[in-house]
Order: sequence, then C-alpha cells, then structure tokens
Amino acid sequence: MRAPVLLIALAASLAACGYKGPLYLPKPKPEAQKPAPPPAPQPDEKKTPQSGTGTPDERG
Repeated sequence: MRAPVLLIALAASLAACGYKGPLYLPKPKPEAQKPAPPPAPQPDEKKTPQSGTGTPDERG
C-alpha cells in the first residue's frame, strides 16, 4: 500500500508544470526613448526691464 502512494507522489513531482525546455528569464522590453525637451527660451538683453523689477539703482 505504501509503495504505490510513493510512486504516484514521485511521478507527480517529476511531472512539474509540463514545460519541457530549459528555464529562462524573458528579455526586458526596450523602453521608448522620450524626445529631448525643447531648450528654454533665452532672455533677450535688448528688452527694457519691466517696471517694478530690480533695485532702486537699476531703475534710475
């Protein structure tokens, strides 16, 4: 009685999940590259400063 139960348990453990090939990890998916953000606009030195900005010496 004990031998058939052990044989069935052994056969079940050897069957595992049924995957016959070697185990492997899938390759990670390549991430989509994001486009570079547009450059920040450069302040124009030719424009006059807005009123209320700067120190009193600069407003003069």
